[in-house]
Amino acid sequence: MVKNGGSDQPTVQLKPPSDGQQQRSSTEQLNAATEDNLKKIEGRPLASAEQETLNQAKQFIEQSKAAISDGDLDRGHDLAQKARLLADELAKP
Repeated sequence: MVKNGGSDQPTVQLKPPSDGQQQRSSTEQLNAATEDNLKKIEGRPLASAEQETLNQAKQFIEQSKAAISDGDLDRGHDLAQKARLLADELAKP
C-alpha cells in the first residue's frame, strides 16, 4: 500500500525513440523550401553583404545535405534551420 501518494521507488521517465525518418523528411522539406526562396531572391539585385548572406545560406544547405547523408540528422536539421533564417532575413522588404 502506498501512503500519501508516495513511493520508495525512483521515478524514471522514458523518452519515446526519435523518429529519424520523420526528421530526415522534415529537414529535406525545409531545405527544399529554403532553396526555392533563395532562387527567388537571386533574381533581384543584391548588395554585397546580401550576396554574402545568400552564399552562406547556400553553404548551410549543402552542409545540411551532407550531414543528412552521413546520418547526422540533428546537425543536418540545425544547418537547415540556419539557412532558412538567413533566407528569411534576405526576403524581408
